[in-house]
Amino acid sequence: MPRINGINMIDVKRNNRSSILNLIYQKDRLSRKEIAGILGLTPAAITLITSDLLEEGLISEDYPEQTSNHKGRKEVYLSLNTSKYAAIGVYVSPHRLHIQCADMNSTVIFRETTHTADCHNQSAEILDKLCNIIEENLKNYDVFRKYRLLGIGVSINGIVDPVTGVSINSYHTWEEHVPVRDYIESKLGYPVIVTNNICAAANGESYLSKTKHPSNSLFIKYGPGIGGARNHSRNSSSIYDYVPVELGHMIMDINGEPCICGNRGCLETIISYAAIEKTISNLMSPQNTPLLYELTQGNPENLTMQYVMQSYSAQERPVVSVVERVVTYLSLAIQNTLSLFDPYRLILYGELFEVPKFKQVLVDALDNFSVAERVRFSHFNLRLETFGPLTTIINSFFENGGVPLPLHTDSRPDGEGLA
Repeated sequence: MPRINGINMIDVKRNNRSSILNLIYQKDRLSRKEIAGILGLTPAAITLITSDLLEEGLISEDYPEQTSNHKGRKEVYLSLNTSKYAAIGVYVSPHRLHIQCADMNSTVIFRETTHTADCHNQSAEILDKLCNIIEENLKNYDVFRKYRLLGIGVSINGIVDPVTGVSINSYHTWEEHVPVRDYIESKLGYPVIVTNNICAAANGESYLSKTKHPSNSLFIKYGPGIGGARNHSRNSSSIYDYVPVELGHMIMDINGEPCICGNRGCLETIISYAAIEKTISNLMSPQNTPLLYELTQGNPENLTMQYVMQSYSAQERPVVSVVERVVTYLSLAIQNTLSLFDPYRLILYGELFEVPKFKQVLVDALDNFSVAERVRFSHFNLRLETFGPLTTIINSFFENGGVPLPLHTDSRPDGEGLA
């Protein structure tokens, strides 16, 4: 590799390409002069790199119309060819596979959800089913002809090693230490990135909102449990720099219910869906919660958070009391998290934030701590389960200077693969 004064020039070129691609993505379109001014690169360097990107088809030139009284050289703008590239995002939940393919504009090409009850806890069967669904849809939607497929992002609950692509402990989705990346790559022949589901969602939030400095944000997902993710690097937006934040095992009540982690009174034992449903099932009756009793047909086993929220919105007092206790502890956990990590912005994501009354009561509780202005709700709520892992592929493509990620396995299906 060529080196100048100890600097790897290949790395410099890749980093400059990456910076230019990310900048054009964030701004939609820019002139070469604007890019040079923002990045501090010479006009000659910008011309050289953008010429390569144009030749490779990553970007295109745009010549806007000018008024007749405008004199001088026409400004030429550069924009990404976002509709030519596609990626696949997969969320492997304990009971379902959620699959989505979209281009860089987030335009969905295909989407499918399927149950895995017939192969629950069996990783080989689940991954075979996943690969078969992807192969079938790629052919049905003519993806190979219309797009350049960059890879497949997979997110899974629990502990994941994104470097090796191994699901270490998925908490009952399948066995421990499942080599997800290598398995899918060997079957389909496309690069695969495997991440924790909340880290993937945090990356998706950052990518879709075009956040320049994701390290200043902390992402919290609530429902059915609670967890968070943050980028621990000050200078990188790489998916490999996201780390989970175990909010669920923050101790909130030393005399509380026992938790699966071995402690008592963890946040999870108070505000998880399971904890809420357990508490409310003991309070449900035709007299105290008539609507909830009717919705569940008087059977606690039929209780769901959807029914709980309907009862809560109808102001059934026992349910209001339970839910507002949950809001108190949730707001306290948010305040503690802000104090501990001091992010510029904390982003909340989850289905309960779609319930207007629940959302407003939480905002009011956060106002009491004077932190509401640092908290916002996700602009992509309920969309990041698959968009999150999908964006890990696109983000890594940009990070690699617009060069497709390498396969980690030697196998590639005949006649297919990266162009």
